[in-house]
Amino acid sequence: MDKNFHLFVRRYPGLGVAAHVLTHPHLASFAADLSTARLDLAEVVGRLLRRGELWDDVTHWEDLRQRRMAFTVRAMQHGRLLPVPLRLTVVTHGGRGASRTARKGDTAKAKAKGPLRVWVPRVGVEGMLHDAADLESYVEELVRHELYLAPLERLHGLAYLGEESVETLSVPSRGKQTPKARADEETSKQPKRLPPPPGLAEASRCLNEEARAGLLERAWERDAEVARLAEAVTASSRASVLLVGPASVGKTALVHELVQRAEVAAVGHPLRGLEVYSTSGGRIMAGMRYLGQWQERVQHMVEALRVRRAVLHLDSLSELLSLGGGDTGLDVARHLLPALEGGEVALVLEATPEDVARAERTHGAFLQALRQLSVAPLAAVAARSALQQASQRVARARKVRFTQDALERAAELTERFGDGPPPGGAVALLRSASTQPSSTGEVDAAGVTQAFCTRTGYPRELVDTSVRLDPEALLRRFRERIVGQDEATLLLRNLIVTLKTGLADPSRPLGAFLLLGPTGVGKTESALALAEYLFGDTSRLARFDMAEYAAPGSAARLVGEVGGQQGGLARRVREQPFGVVLLDEVEKADAGVHDLLLQVLGEGRLTDGTGRTVSFRNTVVLLTSNLGADSAGRSLGFGGGSVRDLEQHYLGAATAFFRPELLNRLDQVVPYRPLTPDVIRALARRTLEAALAREGLTRRGVKVSFGEDVVEYLARTGFDARYGARPLKRAVEQHVVTRLAQWLAGHASAPPAQVVLRVGTEGTVELGP
Repeated sequence: MDKNFHLFVRRYPGLGVAAHVLTHPHLASFAADLSTARLDLAEVVGRLLRRGELWDDVTHWEDLRQRRMAFTVRAMQHGRLLPVPLRLTVVTHGGRGASRTARKGDTAKAKAKGPLRVWVPRVGVEGMLHDAADLESYVEELVRHELYLAPLERLHGLAYLGEESVETLSVPSRGKQTPKARADEETSKQPKRLPPPPGLAEASRCLNEEARAGLLERAWERDAEVARLAEAVTASSRASVLLVGPASVGKTALVHELVQRAEVAAVGHPLRGLEVYSTSGGRIMAGMRYLGQWQERVQHMVEALRVRRAVLHLDSLSELLSLGGGDTGLDVARHLLPALEGGEVALVLEATPEDVARAERTHGAFLQALRQLSVAPLAAVAARSALQQASQRVARARKVRFTQDALERAAELTERFGDGPPPGGAVALLRSASTQPSSTGEVDAAGVTQAFCTRTGYPRELVDTSVRLDPEALLRRFRERIVGQDEATLLLRNLIVTLKTGLADPSRPLGAFLLLGPTGVGKTESALALAEYLFGDTSRLARFDMAEYAAPGSAARLVGEVGGQQGGLARRVREQPFGVVLLDEVEKADAGVHDLLLQVLGEGRLTDGTGRTVSFRNTVVLLTSNLGADSAGRSLGFGGGSVRDLEQHYLGAATAFFRPELLNRLDQVVPYRPLTPDVIRALARRTLEAALAREGLTRRGVKVSFGEDVVEYLARTGFDARYGARPLKRAVEQHVVTRLAQWLAGHASAPPAQVVLRVGTEGTVELGP
């Protein structure tokens, strides 16, 4: 017995027909004619019926009707609202109570005796209506709700004026298959597969096996790129392809999509039976210690690829070009070149435009053997559609539901604070949020925001537009931590407010500042305070002493040698892109380091020794300098003249030393004031109070009091003209903490509840009850 379905068909003159099952719109086909589309869909639907995966009781009705309706909806374009007229086909069914026949002259309301089921196939919405007299109003509300403030591009895509109709699809029903029969059917449809030869098995992984296990990603809205890639690797003279695009644009996803399409390709399709193996430069060279070993491994891989319909994927062109070489000059790329030029093997490699520019200077012939395929970032509408589709896959895998505002929040947060083209970052954020759904299994905007804050360390008041940030409270917080540096605390407050309002330049670091002043006045403390507030932990501060990079060629230690290990700066920011980088005493660094900073400060990125790009766009970069400190007058170690004169002195010293192009890439140059006596006393008091709040005293219930004489003593002994307030902590440890420890050890059996600190007649800190 056949089972019938309705097909919604759109005809495109000169191109073909698009058809989908009305009740299951994801079952669709585009073919040259309706007969071919019917055959295609009949095979798919029949397979689903036999598996028991299509369970609708009723999928076909005799009294299905269709009509055209006209609406005007509003679209967004560059912040403007534009009216867009649409004519859409509406399909209706009268429900269970509907009459099989209708007498001439009956009203529409009389014809539909029960609930009216409504579809608007072109928009992809459906609903149920109880009063057919309200059909036009109901459909208009359905359409307006679905297309509310949609981009103009989407509405233009719906403006189809060709022929549309509802046809019948009949599928033979053979009953449900047993699990064994289903497995046998699937096995019989798969092409016979040879086991991976040793040359490929030992240095690569088979992506086809991962596709069958459901481990690969999809490339949504990338049909054109996948088609061009498939055409290249399945041609009779196999072409090798270089996928060129920005980092995280989706190049690897294209390869994964190709593999998944090959796995389901029908008999006779060019992709059927295609194998794809993935490797990397590091995996090729793994364990190769002796002369000739890697050459032998590469040759075995080439021979295996020659005799199979197989493609080798490498995810980094730069890494491949850096392998091998040595005294012979024949590196891995040049070893592969003859097989590529002869079309004997097919490679798919990935590269950024910067990688290609470098390769042109060193491996021009190898590049000419590759067909370059540009992978551009998705347009806004396509990115939104890709996010919608990817979220559905994540939701099915994690058994959760994403609300629409959750998708919008994910896109907003990754656009403001993320890096790389959409929708990759938003999809990753949804995966993180799906690990902690609500009790109903739903993930909303609040859940996405919390997942983002957990992953990045950002405080909620910074990223959540519904949470108010109090600038004055923030300023007080920084002034409690950084004493006597009003300009610096204003800088930190203004940076946070700029990030909150979304006005920061997304193509540069979050902030780039030069902190000028003598040692020990609060520059490093400012960096610690910023890291603690912005990312929740002072461990997010990465400090580099630039005095260690003074020798010529030291820049390579920060970014890594070409073809070697990545440098310390590149590695730290790649591992934790959300943080603060402090380059201390930057004036002592080699000129090559300053050249390196031009790229970091200007473009928010850095290319490391392996050719990979490291993003600094979620990083605050702070440079510190003591320029001018030695030549300044002395007042409290740095005095002489007014504070304004000293600030101008430091600015002048920086302008005279640093190149204009470096200073011009900074957001602000901030001079730090010399410490006044009041500031030194305040720092001494705060340092002492922090020491007296330690666990060893609070656990014993010992309260320690002190007077101004102790504060004055510590301010005097803990300040040094050369090192500012840095010796304060040492003075507190030496004169207070050590003596407290000795005193408490002598009263271990019955420690006193109260201890008083005072300066004795000998001018030292003494303890007493």
